[in-house]
Amino acid sequence: MVVVQRNEVSRNRLLYILTIILSAVVLSAVAVNFSRSSEAVQVLLVLLAPIAFVAVVLSLVQLLTHPKRSQVLLFQRDDEIVVAINAVHEGFKLRFLRDILGDQVTSFTDEDRVRWKSLENDGFYAALYVRNVRKVIMLRLCTMIFDDVFVADRNNRWEHHDSSSTAEPSYSKREMPPLTSWKSSP
Repeated sequence: MVVVQRNEVSRNRLLYILTIILSAVVLSAVAVNFSRSSEAVQVLLVLLAPIAFVAVVLSLVQLLTHPKRSQVLLFQRDDEIVVAINAVHEGFKLRFLRDILGDQVTSFTDEDRVRWKSLENDGFYAALYVRNVRKVIMLRLCTMIFDDVFVADRNNRWEHHDSSSTAEPSYSKREMPPLTSWKSSP
């Protein structure tokens, strides 16, 4: 699987918009000039119209499936860290983390699943339960993989690391993710 950087994805998005504009110009030119052009030009216009239409359809599909920012929440409690993500379809990132962390990843108990269920109202899903891993290592791994990393400690202090443009953000902001059903660290 190819992982594309966020700025490259945004550049591609701009190209799709330009493709739609250019294709619309071509389709309108075909519609306006078809009846008054010669037979040889009409053949060329008949070939250009479906190509422009296919380009519009493919560009719209690409724009509609543009990936949202992958966000991860890290909840630190003593020597335990719970990892919650907003994009379940990015399971390859979780498998990568699980493979690196190995024996430190444990299963959620039924009580833990109930405790973290409230995050699902905000679009986040508790995915990994990690023990005996230093916060710095976990944070570094997550900034390499995800666009936004939010860290909360036991006292409900939040840090936001925006790693969408670089895997090594030089500073963090004291901001919380947009959670509506969140009270404090469970």
